[in-house]
Amino acid sequence: MFKTILTFCMLGSFAHAADVAGFSSGNDFKATPLEGQVVVTCEGFNGGGSASFTCRDVVLDPVSYDYFKGPRDARATKVELTNKRDDNSVRTKSDDYDGARGRSRGSVNLWISTLFQKPLLMAGKNRIHYKVTGDNTSAAPFAEGDIVVTVTRNKARSCPTTHYNSADVNDCTSQYSVCQRYFEQFNYCR
Repeated sequence: MFKTILTFCMLGSFAHAADVAGFSSGNDFKATPLEGQVVVTCEGFNGGGSASFTCRDVVLDPVSYDYFKGPRDARATKVELTNKRDDNSVRTKSDDYDGARGRSRGSVNLWISTLFQKPLLMAGKNRIHYKVTGDNTSAAPFAEGDIVVTVTRNKARSCPTTHYNSADVNDCTSQYSVCQRYFEQFNYCR
């Protein structure tokens, strides 16, 4: 009898963990293409010039970084998220976990890809296995389960054409930094 009750309690705790698991902003995201034009005039001690850039990016709405939320268990100190993608690639992210609050201590990179960081998600359905453990990660996890996070393509947004004056001639050859500034200035074309 005791074993039966214990089994139902454990199943209930795993089911409860699965119900609350996901990201703070939800598990449905939209990949939104952005586009706009920037003209830069550069005048400085090292010369002058001008450039015209077509800026393009794809941002994740509502956020590109988010907290993973899961079960509350004060013993939990680590979380591992593994995405087995449709293209057969695997992406794993690990973070410290605040078990008392039931969430990762830091926000997880969901979308930003650079030379030094890779995103957890890709467009389409992302099947993510999560594992919440204590300091001894080789011990049995306190909770684990699977969630599906969907990234669908959103309608493109355009920012207005703008002009920048710069005292640094290097800005006329640095499309990346100019476009980052441009999208931030126009709140990612919202």
